[in-house]
Amino acid sequence: MPVYVVIGTTGEYSDHREWPVKAYYSKTLAEQHVVNAGRRANELFVQYGRYGDVPKGENEYDSKMESAYTGQRYYIWEVELDATP
Repeated sequence: MPVYVVIGTTGEYSDHREWPVKAYYSKTLAEQHVVNAGRRANELFVQYGRYGDVPKGENEYDSKMESAYTGQRYYIWEVELDATP
């Protein structure tokens, strides 16, 4: 059974960082989360003026959101769930 993990990313080259945001059984819900997290990140950047000034936890769709000069990007990893006990 596939699980869809929303991944957040920021930076590039040596300062590139990635982190898991949320997992879904539904690909549609994961895709919507990608849109919502990205949209909210952009709103926060406008509100705070610079990428690095957005406080941790401010994005309700990504409480671990990190900020770099490149902004954020969200995408999905599809992985198989092993439900073996």
